[in-house]
Amino acid sequence: MRGKVVGVVAAAALLASVGIANAEGPVKLTDGQLDKITAGASPTSASVAANVATTGALNFAGAVNTAVAANLAATASPSAVGTAVAADLGAAAAFNNLVAASTSAAIIAGTP
Repeated sequence: MRGKVVGVVAAAALLASVGIANAEGPVKLTDGQLDKITAGASPTSASVAANVATTGALNFAGAVNTAVAANLAATASPSAVGTAVAADLGAAAAFNNLVAASTSAAIIAGTP
């Protein structure tokens, strides 16, 4: 019974809110209002490069954490050595990506 009451109340609230969002016609903006609009602006290449470098750093940190855990597991169980080697190779690949992303970000940031 309680579930039915909640459903009825939710349905009533939904029906009551239908008329709330009533968009009217287009509005003409003033020059001052238009000067403050930034929607749709594309990010600069420097900010994109910085985001890529940051992502590379985070991926590298995660790969190192995974490799450390895998190496610790391999010390306890010799059968886990293959997993540790794979994790080490993953960390090396993540480091390579980090270097490439950081180099690109530095070049883009230094370009006028």
